[in-house]
Amino acid sequence: MQRILITGTNRGIGLEMVRQLAQRADTHIFAACRKPNEADDLNAIAAQYPDRVTVIALETTDQNSINSAVEKVAAQVDGLDLLINNAAVNPSRPKQLFGEMTAEMMLSTLHVNAVAPLMVVQAFATLLKAGTQAKIINISSGLGSMTRKLTGGLYGYSPSKAALNMVTRGLAADLKPFGITTISLHPGWVQTDMGSPEADLTPSQSVEAMLKIVDGLTENDNGTYLRWDGQPLPW
Repeated sequence: MQRILITGTNRGIGLEMVRQLAQRADTHIFAACRKPNEADDLNAIAAQYPDRVTVIALETTDQNSINSAVEKVAAQVDGLDLLINNAAVNPSRPKQLFGEMTAEMMLSTLHVNAVAPLMVVQAFATLLKAGTQAKIINISSGLGSMTRKLTGGLYGYSPSKAALNMVTRGLAADLKPFGITTISLHPGWVQTDMGSPEADLTPSQSVEAMLKIVDGLTENDNGTYLRWDGQPLPW
């Protein structure tokens, strides 16, 4: 059985990941989100696959919530084989432009997108170490590439994803001795609330492509930064 934890599963990419993974036999998915009682689409999937999907509450910026989630997962499984750090924010108002940014906005974005994933991994480290060839997938963005950053703006989101990429590199080194593979994965420009209706990919297309990458990961991929189609991205 593949034991999976995914954060930010109430909508968009996270929800689609649960939907596609739930169709696989012999999986146990812990679908985490901030407000399970309001996650109607997620709860519908859980009702359809009650033996494969467990919805749990997880506010990734709250250490008590993280610790509680660890207890709930550990009560049902003795290890995790896959952790997908998907929960993220991309503030749209004001538009993260020079002259409009506040320290509060930048710090809150960094907290959700870069600090929280590290806190989640630290808390679930024991379960990951007990997993079978465990993998950590940090959902990053092409907008986190310093090499590709040639325009202004996005002073909250872009730095937060660049910071997440550095977290990935650190985790790749620290957890390699335990057989854990960690990567940053760019889902592409996706038609979600965070993306745009004009985006290139549907959630289904993006997730299907990313899961193929996840399935094929080996220890040689540890610490890499990849696109949804498997192509490497420059840091």
